[in-house]
Amino acid sequence: MDVGSYSVFSLPLWRMRRRARRGAFCMGFFCVSMALLYALCAENSVPVTDAIFGVKARTRAQPRTHSVAKVLRGGSKPMYVDPQKLPGVVPGDPKRPIPVLSVLNHTHEEEAVTKQRAKDHVTSGFFTRLFPRPLTRALETLFGGRRRGELTGKSGDAEFFGLLGQVWDDDMSSSKLSSRLKKVVQNYQAMNRYGVDVPGRGGGPLKLTGPQLLCQLKERVEVSTLTQDLQPFASLPWSSQLPARNITSEIGPYKTCAVVSSAGSMKNSRLGKEIDSHDAVLRFNAAPTVGFENDVGSKTTLRLINSQVMASEDHRFLSSSLYSSGILVAWDPAPFSADLHQWFNRTDYPIFAQFQRYRRLHPLQPFYIVHPRFEWQLWQRIQANMAEQIQKNPPSSGLLGTVLMMSLCEVVHVYEFLPSKRKTELCHYYQKFHDAACTLGAYHPLLYEKNLVKRMNQGSDKDIYLSGRVTLPGFSALNCTQGPQGAHH
Repeated sequence: MDVGSYSVFSLPLWRMRRRARRGAFCMGFFCVSMALLYALCAENSVPVTDAIFGVKARTRAQPRTHSVAKVLRGGSKPMYVDPQKLPGVVPGDPKRPIPVLSVLNHTHEEEAVTKQRAKDHVTSGFFTRLFPRPLTRALETLFGGRRRGELTGKSGDAEFFGLLGQVWDDDMSSSKLSSRLKKVVQNYQAMNRYGVDVPGRGGGPLKLTGPQLLCQLKERVEVSTLTQDLQPFASLPWSSQLPARNITSEIGPYKTCAVVSSAGSMKNSRLGKEIDSHDAVLRFNAAPTVGFENDVGSKTTLRLINSQVMASEDHRFLSSSLYSSGILVAWDPAPFSADLHQWFNRTDYPIFAQFQRYRRLHPLQPFYIVHPRFEWQLWQRIQANMAEQIQKNPPSSGLLGTVLMMSLCEVVHVYEFLPSKRKTELCHYYQKFHDAACTLGAYHPLLYEKNLVKRMNQGSDKDIYLSGRVTLPGFSALNCTQGPQGAHH
């Protein structure tokens, strides 16, 4: 009986154990393989996404790490969503969003120490000694070593980000970018989505002084918005929803204005009171103030939004109270050589459909749409003053908003467009997404925009380093009749 018992029960059990060991090994191999694949894809996700989707890329609007945006197209009706079930809404009060808190920012010196410690930890780690670097990253990802969107690697953006110095260098070049961001810029150069037909700079332009650059902007960039008398809008039944006059004729003038960037370095800045002391304050896209008053203030006079934010259901443009106060200014890129008729039939996002819907809900709120000529005239000023070819995409909302306010104000203070000592890879002060491209540029020619703003700055480097504050004169305060300031290019 003992022998029979052994042959009947023990042998199948032994086989089951052997199969269990094989299954465990296969499962472990599968998990490591998936982690390796994730790590490799995460390293290249930004340039690949940007190159494929172009203007829809993450860098044009706010990065969304929790969901995929549902975009309204053409004349389709927005799908109803119970506001109580939306993320970030307090039950019982659908108009009160809960701010998405970001990790605490630190000073540049503290970040350098933290990165050095992390580097020491990685180089002396158990995985690093046994496996090559890609597999090490995979294992670190598998066991929680890094988060999606963070920058890693000895030659990555994180290390370059620490080399920017205390104050932005106005001769910053793409040659100083990391290999990842270089690839992104090259992808956009090859795409030329908007048909930009401007020759490269070649040997480089004569570097103009700050006053010369300011006069160039004043004389060669027309800050304009759509009006109801322009074709094809004058022939449309909803033309009366457009303003009768240009924004510069109806708004302002203001004495002092603040342009508040959405940069992660606004976090812990304690600039709220200073910002609110201005006569007018401009904010961007979905940047909130509730919960961040100490850092960004609470006053909002104007809000500049891009058409992607208007069309995205995630941003709840038609229902959120974030947009229902102050003056709205929207923009959408047009092909470089297109007229208004061509642009009207070829917008990147359904800006006009959303404009009509919003105006029906808020008929008394001032709402302007930027003339695309303004965007490309400004782009040409950037290109004309840089020694290398810039991205053939429209300027960022940050620079568009800055020049807009220069046409409405006597003095403009721009906060954290040029990074202060709080420079960080955190994209926005109200989100948790990390990417140096938000500061250095990817889709937008942001690197060169910062060069231009640094050259025009009339404040001190100390103001930039401590507060991230740039001081620019309004166009009305400029005297461009003396000398050849605007006679170049």
